[in-house]
Amino acid sequence: MALPVVAIIGRPNVGKSTLFNRLAGRRIAIVSDIPGTTRDRVSIDAEWGRHRYLVVDTAGVEDRPHDELLWSDIRAQVEVALNQADAIIFMVDINDGVTDADEDS
Repeated sequence: MALPVVAIIGRPNVGKSTLFNRLAGRRIAIVSDIPGTTRDRVSIDAEWGRHRYLVVDTAGVEDRPHDELLWSDIRAQVEVALNQADAIIFMVDINDGVTDADEDS
């Protein structure tokens, strides 16, 4: 039986990859102060309590012109993660809270 999929979603630099690495118990995803560091989906089998999950780290979601080819590919990867997810962890920066950019994306 397939594991439930949990996708970590949010704007760039809100801590998605840091949370992902914490759940993994080791550094798998690259963490940086530079927005846009994560570009592909990265996944791990994680356990919480007595339950196992497939946790997916995604690139930051932000509104950009659709003519940027790289951004289009990144956005497509995030959409795949969303479509495959059984649950979503939506992360925001605690200092900013939910912004208009979060709501628009």
